[in-house]
Amino acid sequence: MWKKFLLLSVLTLGATGLFAGDVNMEANPSKVFIGVYGGYSWVGGSHKSSASASVDNNFSTAGLSYGLRLGAQNSEWRSMVTFDRFINEEAAYFLGQIHADYLLHFMDGYTEIGIKPFLGLNGGYGNYEAKGNISESGFTYGGETGIIFDVSENIDVDVMYQYTLSSAEAFNYVSNVKLGINYKY
Repeated sequence: MWKKFLLLSVLTLGATGLFAGDVNMEANPSKVFIGVYGGYSWVGGSHKSSASASVDNNFSTAGLSYGLRLGAQNSEWRSMVTFDRFINEEAAYFLGQIHADYLLHFMDGYTEIGIKPFLGLNGGYGNYEAKGNISESGFTYGGETGIIFDVSENIDVDVMYQYTLSSAEAFNYVSNVKLGINYKY
């Protein structure tokens, strides 16, 4: 699993510059950023019953999640790599994902004062573990929306809602709300 994750991370770091880059760098320069975030996650899936392998037991659990992000951003796009972790008494997951967010410009004047709404897509790889010796890994994909608030020239804060689906049999989805802070350099 770690080899796949490492390969995905290296490819993502290369793609990050492509998404946030621009042909005319002087007119629309990109800034690299590193950030942290925390939030609340809802995790859902289905487990096979030990009594009968044909019966699914649907479940959902919720709790705090946290993560680290690295990316690049210009006035049109934000792309990033994230490492997301969730642990509670019932289940745990680790997600490594790439994100591509388009900054919306439909509200005149808001971008100039540092408020940037966005829509985006995410994809990656995750590992899920739950009680009963359940451990699965699979590809993840989903969408996200939120707002970025410029606090200063080098710091921004964002609020994001993200919904992610998984190809793993027992790990169906993650739905979360995140608050993040990024340092741009």
